[in-house]
Amino acid sequence: MANIQAVTDATFAQKVLESDIPVLVDFTATWCGPCKAMAPAVEDLAREYDGEADVYLLDIDANPDTRHAQGIMGVPTFMIFNRGEVVERFTGSMSRSKLAAALESAIEAAK
Repeated sequence: MANIQAVTDATFAQKVLESDIPVLVDFTATWCGPCKAMAPAVEDLAREYDGEADVYLLDIDANPDTRHAQGIMGVPTFMIFNRGEVVERFTGSMSRSKLAAALESAIEAAK
């Protein structure tokens, strides 16, 4: 997922919690097969909603502080934040349309 920026323990608060627009965070791991399967859908959403929402990857193995703070127990986990608050949370593979609908809802709520 080279097209999507990573967020880390050091940048999570600034990029995600302090963002003025909705943020989708894909909590992932390099060894996770379902994460790799979801990668094209997440990349599509990042392109489609560019300017309306930010999309970031967080490698749970490299960023244990954020993983623990957000209660991530499995990957992939997708969390949508709006003004620092979690508005949606999904764990496991899902359809692109379900993830897009949740992101669209957060974008509408942010207006």
